[in-house]
Amino acid sequence: MQAQSAIREWAKSNGLKLGWLAEQIPVTKTSLSRWLNEDRVPTAMARERMADVTGIDLVRDEKSWVE
Repeated sequence: MQAQSAIREWAKSNGLKLGWLAEQIPVTKTSLSRWLNEDRVPTAMARERMADVTGIDLVRDEKSWVE
């Protein structure tokens, strides 16, 4: 759950829409929405790409999406 909050805060503080982030990963907006609403955990590859784009290292850790 920490990862979801960190991603949302990052997007807000950078004035970016979550759709932009989805394009950078690249995944559908629906997939990103499911991850951020805790319905699903992103794949290792998607977590790695999100970390690269956002600079938020904790999103790499699967546990940060479920705890």
